[in-house]
Amino acid sequence: MRPPRRERAVILPVVLIMISLLALTMAGFVFFVRAEAEGIMAFTDGQQARLAAESGLEEITALLREERDNVAAWFDVPDRFRHALVWAEDYERDSDPVKEMGSREELLQPGVIPTPAWRFSVVAPRYDGPEDTMRFGLTPESAKLHLNAASDAQLEQLLTPILLDLQLENAPELIATILDWRDEDSEVREGGAENEYYNELEPAYNAKNGKFDTVEELLLVKGITAAVLYGEDVNRNGILDENEDDGEDSFPYYDNADGILDYGIAPFLTIWSREPDASIDNKQRISLYSDGATIQAQMLAYDGQESEDGEEEGEGIPLSEATQAFIAGIAGNQELIAQMGSPADLYAGGEDESEADPNDPNAAGSTMPAELAASPVTLEELPYILDRFSTLSPDRAGQPTYGLINVNAAPLRVLMTVPGMTAEAAAAIVAGRGEADPELQQTPAWLVITETIDAGTFRRIAPYITTKAYQFHVEVVGYADHLKIMKRLEWIIEMVGPLVQIRYHRDLTRLGLAWPLDSETVIVESE
Repeated sequence: MRPPRRERAVILPVVLIMISLLALTMAGFVFFVRAEAEGIMAFTDGQQARLAAESGLEEITALLREERDNVAAWFDVPDRFRHALVWAEDYERDSDPVKEMGSREELLQPGVIPTPAWRFSVVAPRYDGPEDTMRFGLTPESAKLHLNAASDAQLEQLLTPILLDLQLENAPELIATILDWRDEDSEVREGGAENEYYNELEPAYNAKNGKFDTVEELLLVKGITAAVLYGEDVNRNGILDENEDDGEDSFPYYDNADGILDYGIAPFLTIWSREPDASIDNKQRISLYSDGATIQAQMLAYDGQESEDGEEEGEGIPLSEATQAFIAGIAGNQELIAQMGSPADLYAGGEDESEADPNDPNAAGSTMPAELAASPVTLEELPYILDRFSTLSPDRAGQPTYGLINVNAAPLRVLMTVPGMTAEAAAAIVAGRGEADPELQQTPAWLVITETIDAGTFRRIAPYITTKAYQFHVEVVGYADHLKIMKRLEWIIEMVGPLVQIRYHRDLTRLGLAWPLDSETVIVESE
């Protein structure tokens, strides 16, 4: 029989080992619980940031219901869309200290513990103006060139310089492959591609031979890569970041380190822009193809006033009797109206200072029939004419128009694709739109009224331009003062009357914050 002391000597190490194992198990369990708790907190904070960004979308929707046609209310408004407060622990939105200070500079100082607060900023690139600056506002899709509605010449004019800036020597071939993808035939353009090329790929597929459904669909087209689509701007903020200007040192490895941000083609293209043939107050426009009596009755219905005996009078129509008689005289003249590019041809005043070539196919509207040359329409009446009347053929009545370019918001390189546009006129529009009265900018008439361009140029470009916006690109960043977490969300929304419809949505958080929200060097105040 073993001595009891030896049995105790064996039991003690066993107990110690069991205690150690229990301690390790407990430590592992505590670590797991803490990790789960931290994960839940991180998820919760991420959801809060997402909700802050979505709050920005809700505010935008409310704004557009009231101010959709007021470009000054949403295009570049840092006072409204920069560091907008959603919730704070110690103060309300109207007493937000960040609004009073103008920035978060003091809150972000070392040693400062900010009050818990959630915010959003509505961000957008600035393509005209000082380099490496940004906007706080929306981008109408009508400020871009419609990938499906644009002519071959328009696409070539827009894309060629962009592709050359990217140092691509095969720009004509790339454009040909895009045109082959969207056309309805299977004939291969010079340098283009049809089924013969795509069927040999792994996996194989056919050429679309139809309209693009998204701009990103271009990645299916021969030769179109992410480098072509987005250029050096890999985080899509329109600002030259350090990694986008260091050659092969960091991604993207193809940037040329020349100190200039070379954009891809995506920021200037859309498949969303369209607008109904309707006036600012969402009434159907009056077709000039109708007879004079019908037009007069429609004007009275829209703008007339009732007399004491209940009969409608024309005193509310903001057109002179001479103008009303002139419109009634040409109404229903289908051959004449078919020659008109737009209701802008009803204005015959002003001198044509441009040097348009009458043989140039882009010089639409450069000649005017004698019946229209006698028009009494004045500059004061022109906004009403452009807003209320339509020259769309009867077979297109009630159908939307695709691809009109917004002169209030389109960057210079997009304006240059408007048929009949000159370099001087495009530059004048970009320079002048910040000075024009926002109410006047509700119709393209402001271009002539403010003498930004001459009447001849205006009549030529009028069929292809607009000042309306129904579809908007919205990018919102949600974040907090007290946490280093954010969500970056993107939407394409369409305003259908007072209703908003989300056409496209994407989470861009993986691209990083990208936007220098707290840097005063990238903020350019609205004029």
